[in-house]
Amino acid sequence: MEIKFKKAEAPAFKEVEVREPLVEDLIKAERLAGSAEGMGFALALVSLITTFDGQHLDIDDIKKLPMGFFLKLSQALNQIGLEELARQLSSSQERQASDTETSSG
Repeated sequence: MEIKFKKAEAPAFKEVEVREPLVEDLIKAERLAGSAEGMGFALALVSLITTFDGQHLDIDDIKKLPMGFFLKLSQALNQIGLEELARQLSSSQERQASDTETSSG
């Protein structure tokens, strides 16, 4: 059996801007996700504090972005002091990659 890897198309954003979260962003993200932890919370917070070419993306649109893009985003979050959010994104990516390898093996 031959396994072919098809890389997801990279988004064509010219600028991605992340602002420092406000307490109200954390509250809204928790309300949207139903929890203050995990990937759902991280995605909700990213949707609130990040603009992609000046536009906010909703959680469903962010879920459709390639995993490699999330790695870059989580690294950027880490650099501006959002280590916990970056850690949640990275650990979730690692779990997804592990699950993909397991299911395709």
